Amino acid sequence: MASIKLIRVDSRLIHGQVITKWLKISGANRIIIIDDNLAQDSFMADIYMMAAPRGTSVEILDTQKAVDEWKKDELGKGNILILFKDVANCYKAFKNGFPIKELQIGGLASGPGRVTVFRAVSFDKQDVEQLTEMGNEGTKIILHIIPEEPKMEFAKAVQKFKG
Repeated sequence: MASIKLIRVDSRLIHGQVITKWLKISGANRIIIIDDNLAQDSFMADIYMMAAPRGTSVEILDTQKAVDEWKKDELGKGNILILFKDVANCYKAFKNGFPIKELQIGGLASGPGRVTVFRAVSFDKQDVEQLTEMGNEGTKIILHIIPEEPKMEFAKAVQKFKG
């Protein structure tokens, strides 16, 4: 059985901060990206696989396959860092049975209809609704960009979203 060390939502997926900081801190030796669109895009999937450091395997699964693999054998062996590109894929996996006890929000880019709530984290209405539901069902949610900097509890971020 695999051990999930960290579950993170970050629109950048595999990038310098994840690789140099969170991967080491978590003790993960595998990265699993769960994203319905990326699982269908072999070109971009290859780019993310090449971005991982030597000795770290990368798998890209759609949400249903991730849930099925978890139910089958809890994603095999090793220590895993799970990455989601957005809240929607995270929520979908969660609602279909993927276990998310703790969730770290690391970076969600700003854009139309989005409100910046914490440095590089912005939410839209759907993000807040989905994360609130996950929180109400027992998931502990924090916003934390890099380890050396402060983190924010989700409830405080929601207050900033609502203004």
